[in-house]
Amino acid sequence: MTDKRLIEADATKLDELNRLIKEQPGSDHLAAVTMKQVIIEHGGIDRVGEAVKKLSAGKKILMVTGPTKIVDSHGDRVKEAVLSRLEKEFEVEWFMLSEPDGIVHATPENAAKIQAHFEGADCIVGVGSGTICDLCKYATHYANPDKPLPLIVVQTALSVNAFSDNSSVMLINGVKRTVHSRYVDILIIDLDVVAAAPAEMNVSGYGDLIATWTAPVDWYLGNVLGCGKNFHEAPSDIIRTQCERLLENSSKLKAGDAKVLGELANTLTLSGYAMGFADESSPASGSEHVMSHLIDMTAGKRKTGICYHGTQVAVSGIISSLLWDYLLNEFDPAKVDIENCYPTEEQMKPRVYEAFGWLDDEHHAADECWSDYKKKLATWTANREKFKAFLSRFDAFKNDVKNWVKKPDYIASCMHKAGAPCHYSTLNYPVPAETVRWAINNCHLMRNRFSVIDLLHFTGIWNEEFVDIILERAKALDCGL
Repeated sequence: MTDKRLIEADATKLDELNRLIKEQPGSDHLAAVTMKQVIIEHGGIDRVGEAVKKLSAGKKILMVTGPTKIVDSHGDRVKEAVLSRLEKEFEVEWFMLSEPDGIVHATPENAAKIQAHFEGADCIVGVGSGTICDLCKYATHYANPDKPLPLIVVQTALSVNAFSDNSSVMLINGVKRTVHSRYVDILIIDLDVVAAAPAEMNVSGYGDLIATWTAPVDWYLGNVLGCGKNFHEAPSDIIRTQCERLLENSSKLKAGDAKVLGELANTLTLSGYAMGFADESSPASGSEHVMSHLIDMTAGKRKTGICYHGTQVAVSGIISSLLWDYLLNEFDPAKVDIENCYPTEEQMKPRVYEAFGWLDDEHHAADECWSDYKKKLATWTANREKFKAFLSRFDAFKNDVKNWVKKPDYIASCMHKAGAPCHYSTLNYPVPAETVRWAINNCHLMRNRFSVIDLLHFTGIWNEEFVDIILERAKALDCGL
């Protein structure tokens, strides 16, 4: 039973939340979130100097940003405002990351550019959205994993949940990978800043939370089948009720309602904590995220920018919710031929290389995907008895997860009310149907993380014709392609 103290959690009261998590039955494998402070308030950037002094007695600050101009709800330039507050008390070097296409990517190469400015720095202050946060976390952690430089991040949009977790989503060998990094020490969310962010960026954060209705059930499914570990309800319990309220207030989000934006800030931060408590991204990253990751991996080949993460995840979340709806209402365990559910490495390796070999001439992306996918294949093969047990108690499984999912038509209607893009073709960088179909068809081949798609694949249901059926169902909801 859900601990009622978790369902209205306050992200700024982290000590209390850490204590509540440890009080949950079976929580021994859950981790503490070791951030020192989260500030969510109007005028939050006024406290950046105070935050630095809480972390360091030193005087030299490295401020890291991207090139995008950012203003707050009063029309003031945010980066310059942070800089002016820091310069009153500290020596500040402002390092602005940039790339030829004007879009900063989270790559080890860009992290190395940040690390090149670390000498003499006493504290790092990142100002920006998710990419800058991921790069600062990755750069400071891998420069000195045992004693990373103190890190403060000023969040400039409610675009993703990545600000409050201990990982970084990096583009490695052309493949999106969730890599362990570290927590931000102090996170500052100035409500005057995020309120002025482009509406589509805050809607992106709302979209990122759509994974609440698919990722935890993917996580649970993997655990039941022996292809995952450490499932616990508590990390999702802290966000599910608040996510439901956000869905109910979708139209208010579209209108820029200040109270709803504050709730979004709190819930997104809690979503990051959920991944931290689990010490993996599974509570907030399932089949919907791998579809999005594959689309991102094609951006270079398509010579286009990368879409807002959350909006792309939300459209993919509709697809994932349709898949879960199929599994819970149409899947028939009696029709499964277990003997045909276990392909060999010899059968699957060519599939992986066919799927990803075209992304680069040296097949680095395919190599990276195969190195991870073969682990999942081996684990699936080794847990045959658990799969048999799953089939025999499928009705009980459905009962276990019935309160963790939402109907696809309800999610779609809420997205429409929020003004969220519901079609890949209407994202800020439109994604062509050919790319979408490729991403959906092959996303299960990318990483060592079990999802509903793997189950459908191993049971012989997953193929291009089935994906077309799902896309037609999405079309009926005014979503999808």
